[in-house]
Amino acid sequence: MGPLARHASALGAVRQLLERYGLPGDRLETWKDGSNLLVRPVPVPVILRVATFTGRVRGNPMPYLEREVALVSWLADRAAPVMLPADAMPPGPFLVDGWGIAAFRFVAHHTGVVPGPVATLAALDELRAVLRRYPGPLPHYGPAAADLDLAFAYSIEAGILGRDRVATLRARRDALLARLQTLDPAEEPQHGDAFPRNAVVDDRDRVTWLDLEDACRGSRAWDLAVLVRSTHDPAIRAHAEERVGREILETALALRDVQGEVWGVLHDARVARGW
Repeated sequence: MGPLARHASALGAVRQLLERYGLPGDRLETWKDGSNLLVRPVPVPVILRVATFTGRVRGNPMPYLEREVALVSWLADRAAPVMLPADAMPPGPFLVDGWGIAAFRFVAHHTGVVPGPVATLAALDELRAVLRRYPGPLPHYGPAAADLDLAFAYSIEAGILGRDRVATLRARRDALLARLQTLDPAEEPQHGDAFPRNAVVDDRDRVTWLDLEDACRGSRAWDLAVLVRSTHDPAIRAHAEERVGREILETALALRDVQGEVWGVLHDARVARGW
């Protein structure tokens, strides 16, 4: 079953929303189908993010979408390399038939091109040079703290992970988080999920960041750890160690490993169960 058939209810909500603003919904293209469903109503230059699996895990996706729209709007005003809020319709977010939806401006990009590790690091530096001045509220270590607690709870409720396994993972998370806070107590705003597939190379060959719903405040090593873990690039790792020190980076990597393990198991279940 393809994403359009699997997400018929969510797409019905998308069409309702588009109709509300006089936009066509007869040709919907799936841009991404994973934690969220990203849909483009061709030919409108809009990407709609529908909180599909994240909504299932988190229960209420609206705070995440509200935070992302506020953050991206602020970053866009300062020419940061991010996907902009929609201008063909309000960015929202909206709650339609129980589905959380936010609207962004479509980025004309090189299809299938994933930025390399060096280009991604440079784009991350460019983003964070602006992001560190963000005055708005961001959750404290969100992806590895409160959001991971929701994932733990959902994995038990859905029969995906047993209570003993969750207790072990939670204890490891708690110890690593406490250690990272001790080693690197100063916190900075982070993208939160800064790996290459959360960016595109636009038609001006600029790396543009997507998906800031996991933005948080935390150790300056968090985004670097996400990038190191996803690229396995020794040069990027050496560069990250030089910036923050080996012990801090390794602690952040271990913390990301816990988060990655839980969400990896959840996504395996999503695929197996056809969600």
